[in-house]
Amino acid sequence: MQLSLNSNYSSTLKTTAWVLPIAIALPIVVHLAPPFNGIPMGAYLLPMFYMPIVALIAYRLPVALIVAVLAPPINFLISGNPNWGLMGILTFELVLFTFLAYVFLLQGIIKWIAAPLAYLGAKTISSAVLIFIPLIEASPVQFFSTSLSNAFVGIGILFVINVLCLKYLPNQRKEP
Repeated sequence: MQLSLNSNYSSTLKTTAWVLPIAIALPIVVHLAPPFNGIPMGAYLLPMFYMPIVALIAYRLPVALIVAVLAPPINFLISGNPNWGLMGILTFELVLFTFLAYVFLLQGIIKWIAAPLAYLGAKTISSAVLIFIPLIEASPVQFFSTSLSNAFVGIGILFVINVLCLKYLPNQRKEP
């Protein structure tokens, strides 16, 4: 697999121009489903994380980073969800997730579980940061444990997306 920081600026913008709207719309569609046990479906399914991993595997790190940085604030401006504190944490987590996934995708067998590992790493780091910058009312330990228990299905979906993208996207096919 070849992931590269070298990118054509125009190509990056063109790709981002169609990937970003999907990254914005997908969470909105998921949040149209009624909450389960009072918790929004996005907390269970993690739709905001899907397009950054797809963009990272299919395209390049710059596209994935632009999506990770812009999707949560634009989604917030359109839908008002999540609140500004969670939006800040989510943006931070998506950027961490993208960088961690990039590193994991460069590693042999670990690349097959890069997305779930990156999610767990990003959630761990963001929860630790909440100790110093309390953007939400929940304690960092409570935020971490609740997030992980709710996100079990979403982590599984990230794993499936990760494997399918590595296996089937044209940039990932092995050369003969």
